Amino acid sequence: MSFLNDFFLLNDDNNANELIDNWRISALRIILSSGLLLCLAIAFDTFSSAFQLNYLWVIANTLGFTSILFLLLLASKRFYHACAHLLLVAIVLASFVMNLTLTDLTLAKIGSMLIFVCPAIALILLGRRVAICYALLNIAPFYIILHDIDLSQYTNIDKQLPDASWYITGVVFLFFNICVPLAVARTIVAAKRLNEATLNSNAYLKSKNELYHTFFAESTTPKIIVDDMGKITDANQQAIDLLKLPKTLNSETLLLSSVMPNLKTCDAAKQEQILHFNNTYQRVVHQQLTDANFCVYEFHDCSAEQSIKANLAAMEQENRRLRYRDAQTQLPNRDWFELQCDRLIAKYRKGFYVVVAQSANNDYLNIKFGNHNSQTITKTAFKRLRNDIEGPLLCAHIGPGKIAFILGSLNETDLYSALPKIKHILDEDYNLLGVKSSQSFLFGIAHCPEHGDASGKVVAHAIEALKLANTHDVFSLYDQTNSQSFLEKYEISMLLDEALQQGELTVHYQPKVTASGQCIGLEALARWHSPILGTVSPAVFIPIAEEYRMISRLTDLVVQKVCSQINQWTQQGLNCVPVAINISLIDFSQTDFMSKLVKHLADFTVSPKQIELELTETSLEANQAHSLILMKTLQSWGFTISVDDFGVGYSNIARLADYPINKLKLDRSLISQVTTSARQQSLVRAIHNMCEELSIKCVSEGVETAEQVKIMADMGCKEFQGFYFSKPITPKQFFAHVSQKGLVFEHQDTLIKA
Repeated sequence: MSFLNDFFLLNDDNNANELIDNWRISALRIILSSGLLLCLAIAFDTFSSAFQLNYLWVIANTLGFTSILFLLLLASKRFYHACAHLLLVAIVLASFVMNLTLTDLTLAKIGSMLIFVCPAIALILLGRRVAICYALLNIAPFYIILHDIDLSQYTNIDKQLPDASWYITGVVFLFFNICVPLAVARTIVAAKRLNEATLNSNAYLKSKNELYHTFFAESTTPKIIVDDMGKITDANQQAIDLLKLPKTLNSETLLLSSVMPNLKTCDAAKQEQILHFNNTYQRVVHQQLTDANFCVYEFHDCSAEQSIKANLAAMEQENRRLRYRDAQTQLPNRDWFELQCDRLIAKYRKGFYVVVAQSANNDYLNIKFGNHNSQTITKTAFKRLRNDIEGPLLCAHIGPGKIAFILGSLNETDLYSALPKIKHILDEDYNLLGVKSSQSFLFGIAHCPEHGDASGKVVAHAIEALKLANTHDVFSLYDQTNSQSFLEKYEISMLLDEALQQGELTVHYQPKVTASGQCIGLEALARWHSPILGTVSPAVFIPIAEEYRMISRLTDLVVQKVCSQINQWTQQGLNCVPVAINISLIDFSQTDFMSKLVKHLADFTVSPKQIELELTETSLEANQAHSLILMKTLQSWGFTISVDDFGVGYSNIARLADYPINKLKLDRSLISQVTTSARQQSLVRAIHNMCEELSIKCVSEGVETAEQVKIMADMGCKEFQGFYFSKPITPKQFFAHVSQKGLVFEHQDTLIKA
C-alpha cells in the first residue's frame, strides 16, 4: 500500500512537483496505468489468433499502444505536460487506427466514440483551453459517424478478428467506465481535501483574529500598523486618542511621517526611540512582522522615566560640584567620611570602630514611600547622632539609608555598652508624611586597624557585617568567617545571574487537586541544577535572587517556560489545567510587569485564563493603590489572582475585603496543626468561613496526611496541594502520568517515569 500511495501520489500534503499539483500527476498515472493494463490484456488475448490468421497489423497496433502507454507512464512525473498531451494524441490516434483497420462500419463508429473522452481528460490534466480545442476536434469524428464514412477503404484491409466487436466495445466501455472515472474520483478527492484545508485555514484565521482583538484592538497599549510604504494601515483606540488620528483611517493618505515627523526609520540595530509630543515622552517600540511587509509600533508612556533621568543628570552635576555632599540629603557622603578616617589614622594612629547603621525595613520604606520621602528618616537619624554630645564622631550618609559613624577609644565591652544607647536614640518614632513611623536599626561594625589598615577597606567590612545583621542580632561585628559566607552567597548570585542568562533553570509542576485527587491545576516551581554547584535548593537561590534584584528575571524565565510548556502540551493533545506562577513583591512593583506578562502569553498563544498569579501579602501592602489597580487589570484580562502563604507575617485579614482576590492559599504552618490543635482548627475554620462570605476559594497547602485532607474537606475546602497527593514533578513525568492514569493523583500514586 505504501508503494501504491507513493507511485500514484495519493497524498496531497507533500507536492512532488512545485509547478504541478500532486492530484494532476496522480490522475495522469491512473489513466495511463489503467489504459496500460487494458492494452496488455487485449494484446495477450489477441496475439495467438492474430498470429495464426497473419493479422500483423493487429499485433503491431496492440503492442505499439501498449509500449506508448508504458513509456508515458515512466516519464509522467518528470515530463508531465508532454506526457499529458501525448496521451491525448494517443487516444485520437487509437480512434483513427480503429477506423482505418475495422471493416465493420458499426464497430468503426464505436471506435470513433473513444475520442469523445478527450475533452474531459484534457480538462482534468491540462485545463479548459486544451479541453476546448479537443471539443472542437471532436466535430470531425462526429461528422464521420453521422455520415457513415468508411476509412478502411484507404488501407485495403478487408478482414478483421472474429471477436473484434468484443475488443472494440470492451475498450470503449472500460475506458469510459473505469479509466476516466478513476481519474475523476482522484480529482474529487483532491478538491475535497482542498476544501478541508480551506476550512482549517479559515478556522486558524478566525483564532488569529481573536488574538488580534485581544493583543491589538483591545490592548491598553497604543499600537499602530504601518506598511512598507510608511502608511498607517490600522490603529487601536488608544493610539487614535494618543496620536489624535481620524477615527476612519485612510491608508492611502495617512503617512506615519506626517503624524510623527521626528520618528526615524528603525532598523535591526535600533528597535526603539523616545519622542516628545503632546506634552508626553513616548518610547516607540518597532517590531517587524515575520514574513510580512508590515511593522507594529507600540507607544509606552515614559514621561516619569524621562523625568527621573533628568533628575539624575541634575544630581550628577550637583555631585560634581559638591564632591563630599550627598545631593539628595545634603549630608556628608562616603568620600568625605573615608577621607576623615584616613586623616585620623595618619594623625593619631589609634584604633577605632567604624559603625554603619541602617533601618531594618529600609527597602520596604523605599517601595512604599519612595526614595525621596524615605530620606527623611536618614536625615533625622543623622541629626540625632550629631546632637548626641556623648555620641559618635564623623557621621556621614554613605549609601541608601546607611549612616556611618566612628566610635573611638573603646574596647569591645564598652562598644556593646554604648551601641544600645545609640540604637535607642535612632529607634525613636519618626514623622514621615505626617504619620508616626517606628523603626528598628541594624548595625555593622568593623575595627581599624584590626579589620583593615585603610578606611575604604574598613568601611567595606562594616557594610559586609551590616548585611549579616538581623532582628535577633542587631549588632554584627565583622568576622572573617561570616565574610566568607557573604562571599559564597555573592558567588552563588553570580552563577545564578549566568544561569538566568543561559536559561539554565527548569520548572517542575506540583498538582492542585480535589479531595478525591482530581487534578484541577498546577503550580510552577523553579528548580536549578548548576554544573558547578549541583542541585541548589529554592530556599537558597530564591532569597538570593530577591536580595540581588534578579527575581524579576527569574519570574520572566518561569513565565516564558510555563507558556512554552502549555503550548507544547496543547499540541500534544493534553487538556491543560491552569498553571499558577509565584509573583514576588519586586515583580508586582515593576511598571512593565503587565506588558512583559502579556507578551509571553502572545508569543506562545496562551490564554490568560490558563494562568494563575500567586501573590504574597507583602505584594499587596507595598503600594496599595498600585496593587489594587493592577489586580483589577489582571482580572479583566482573565487572570486568576490568589494570595500565597496566608497565615505567615502579619496577615492583615481585613485587607482581604479591599482586593479582588479569587483564591487564598492557607500556609502549611496552619494546616500542619489542624489535626493536633483544636484552637488552630477553629482558626482555620474561621478563615475558611470568612473566605466563603467574600466568595474567595480556600486552598489547603502542604497537606501530608489523610487526616488533614479529611478535616479540611469537612470544613468545605475543595482544593488541596501537598506531598500527600504528589511532589513537584517534571513536565515529562506529568505528561506520562496523565497519558496513562488521567488527571487523577491518588495518595502514594506511583509516579510514571517519562
